[in-house]
Amino acid sequence: MDLWEANARATSYTPHPCNISSLYECAGDECGPNGVCDKSGCSFNPYALGDRDYYGYNDVVDTTKPFTVTTQFLTDDGTASGTLSEIRRLYVQHGRVIKNTVVTSNNRKVDSITDEYCNANYETFGELGGLTQMGEAIGRGMVLAFSIWNDAGQFMNWLDSGNSGPCNATEGNPEIIRATNPDTSVKFSEVRWGDIGTTYKKSHHWHGQGMID
Repeated sequence: MDLWEANARATSYTPHPCNISSLYECAGDECGPNGVCDKSGCSFNPYALGDRDYYGYNDVVDTTKPFTVTTQFLTDDGTASGTLSEIRRLYVQHGRVIKNTVVTSNNRKVDSITDEYCNANYETFGELGGLTQMGEAIGRGMVLAFSIWNDAGQFMNWLDSGNSGPCNATEGNPEIIRATNPDTSVKFSEVRWGDIGTTYKKSHHWHGQGMID
């Protein structure tokens, strides 16, 4: 479950269901795009979906200033033991809750990840169990990991270039980044998990139901 893949220019969150329900080491073709896990996953990238002013420098979510990233996992019956039915994204900045952007995908308005959205855009996602399988995996327990992706091969173009973001084809080259921005860094702090709405401070109420933030 990719909770947040991002830099200052583009962002995406992506569930990757697998049809294996235990610890498993893939081999050969099992590790590929037609393997035991949905390697591509079902992604929600605001820029790629048409809103190019939502996330970035001085945008609705202004990445030149600190902000809180929140991921909400909602279930079909509003309980922690229900079946995962939706994954929402919201931000908090300057004490204000910023809901995810509403975009049009396959002639439908969407602002979150659901099976309906994923099945309309990503064939493998549903074949490997969709959100139900993803939710069951989360229920078995996952470890939160932070990493810095230094992509010397593709320069992170899949995330922030072309249709996915505003960067040019070589901006993500680590050699260029080190030469032009040697002090580039990121700070993660105040990591929390809990019931919906309990993990962040807000200046007004935003109602939701389901499992956890």
